[in-house]
Amino acid sequence: MKRFNIFAGNYGSGKTEISLNTALRLAAEKQTVLVDMDVVNPYFRSAESETLLTEHGVRLIAPPYANTNVDVPVLSAEVMAAFESEAAVFDAGGDPVGAAALGGLFGEFSAHRSETMLYYVINARRPLQQTADEVVEMMEQISTRIRLQVDGLINNTNLGRETTAEELVYGQEICRAVSERTGVPVSYVSGTPDILSAFRPYGEGAEEIPLTIYTFPDWLVDGEDEK
Repeated sequence: MKRFNIFAGNYGSGKTEISLNTALRLAAEKQTVLVDMDVVNPYFRSAESETLLTEHGVRLIAPPYANTNVDVPVLSAEVMAAFESEAAVFDAGGDPVGAAALGGLFGEFSAHRSETMLYYVINARRPLQQTADEVVEMMEQISTRIRLQVDGLINNTNLGRETTAEELVYGQEICRAVSERTGVPVSYVSGTPDILSAFRPYGEGAEEIPLTIYTFPDWLVDGEDEK
């Protein structure tokens, strides 16, 4: 990964979980900022994990209304400070409307394009992500609003607590089809260590992002998917 890493994807893709894990991992070696750009979804936000991030030395920058029941697309002026950090992770909104907030940072991302990666996270067990056509359509809408081309795909296919290696195998097929359609490479496969271990014989050497699950809230019943 590079200095500035953006994780985008449709709702339920797992981009927030990957954002949290990536920020925590980077913070072990670098001064790291996590920018929560999800100004629409009130539930699975990086801002929900502020205490965890602070304890691990990650600075959280979030919209003024993140972590409340008010959803107003206003971003803090602190966001610009992320571009002065040694490493920054951007958790994008989960649809074209939510992702549009990142488009306002186009100038900064353009100035640091060689240091920036935009990853599109795919959970092929969620609505609007179950076929290559669905993924490509939503990915193009979101990347258009962010105003950057997607650099890499991440296969994060899961069924929450019911996930098996079969989910990642299925998701890898979808990701490869998307890659063939768009020319965007499949950069990573992500999941909990046990699932990644079970998937490895089928992964053809895919680079892995091991995940610790932080965003499974109390109200979410067993068997549903975390974002």
